[in-house]
Amino acid sequence: MKLLSIGRFTHAKNYDNVPDIARRIVTDYGIDDLRWYIIGFGGDEQLIRRNIDRAGMQEHVVLLGKKSNPYPYIKACDLYVQPSRYEGKSVTVREAQILCKPVVVTNYPTAHSQINDGVDGVIVPLDNEGCARGIASVMADSALRQRLASYLAAHDYGNESEVNKIYKLLDT
Repeated sequence: MKLLSIGRFTHAKNYDNVPDIARRIVTDYGIDDLRWYIIGFGGDEQLIRRNIDRAGMQEHVVLLGKKSNPYPYIKACDLYVQPSRYEGKSVTVREAQILCKPVVVTNYPTAHSQINDGVDGVIVPLDNEGCARGIASVMADSALRQRLASYLAAHDYGNESEVNKIYKLLDT
């Protein structure tokens, strides 16, 4: 199963813990076909690479670097994961929802303002053990993933209507 995360390699995004979370998914839940791709760049890259090596997750966690067009990667993933310690409103979460991809986010302070848990995404605990358990649960539940994708497909997650309101305001 292909997981994808996109963002800067910084403390806020929590990518330094992804190798341990992936290790727990593989070893504790027996999901060996896990491939967690991360698009991005930043100051924590060497820390993340060291943690990949320490956890023995070289075959499971793949840093893809910076990509000018992340949409083909979102389209190709099975699950979009935002493992952040904190966020404002994640643009990449919204982009994954627009592309009808099941989304998992950690329970950072603003998570509930963007995700209706169990309806248009899943919120999992922020700690590594709880995060791994939550992601593994979503990975194992194909009916849940399909229900999330179907809900996303039936709802408009774009902002075209808001842009049209601005245009209408400017025309008056």
